[in-house]
Amino acid sequence: MNLPKPVRVLISAWGLVWLTLLTIVFGSTTIILAWCRVSEHKIQCVPRTWARLIMWGVGCPVHTFGRENIAPSATYVFASNHTSALDITTLLGQLPSNFRWIAKKELFEIALFGPAMRRAGYIPIDRSDNRAALKSLNRAAERIAGGASVVIFPEGTRSPDGKLLPFKSGGLALAIRSRRPVVPVAIIGANKALKPKSTLIAPGPVKLVLGKPIPTDGLKMNQRDELAQQVREQVQELLDNNLPT
Repeated sequence: MNLPKPVRVLISAWGLVWLTLLTIVFGSTTIILAWCRVSEHKIQCVPRTWARLIMWGVGCPVHTFGRENIAPSATYVFASNHTSALDITTLLGQLPSNFRWIAKKELFEIALFGPAMRRAGYIPIDRSDNRAALKSLNRAAERIAGGASVVIFPEGTRSPDGKLLPFKSGGLALAIRSRRPVVPVAIIGANKALKPKSTLIAPGPVKLVLGKPIPTDGLKMNQRDELAQQVREQVQELLDNNLPT
């Protein structure tokens, strides 16, 4: 949607207010539920609702395809492309699975938002230290063993132009270690709604496409680079086949 800049500024200002209000309400709710010893699994409905309301409030409806590829009770490692800050709310609101995030530790230091993430069972990763990063992956493996899927961005950072970056193999080593299938995920349109390093929102639809799971059972750790390449090819295919017409 091509809107004049002043209109986009107003929408973005509203989006910031909306985000702040929702984070206060839902962040506090998550912490309170955790104090009441509500299970992490049941708490997931809170951040899921938070994410859906954010996308609705900024005029970016999400359309999900490929749900038939996912078994509701199965555990996966979801591997998604990453082009916008809206990718997080897109995935959080729409993935049809009980899952946890692996996120950089700096996010857990944000007031209210960070404690809520911890209470919801999300996993901080310290990328400045290989040993600390390995411990984070071990914690993620424990979550998977407990029945929770995990979401990763194998590119490691947001793509500045929407084109798929090379995939790093660290997160995919988690799939091999846990012997869980990897689901390639493509997000289309989020980078048009909110570009990297921009604060101006351009309302418009976002498409989330789930590919067929790639099995990892039987793979060795020294095959993680091959797995990363295979997953990247599948994500690229989803992007190519689902571009806006």
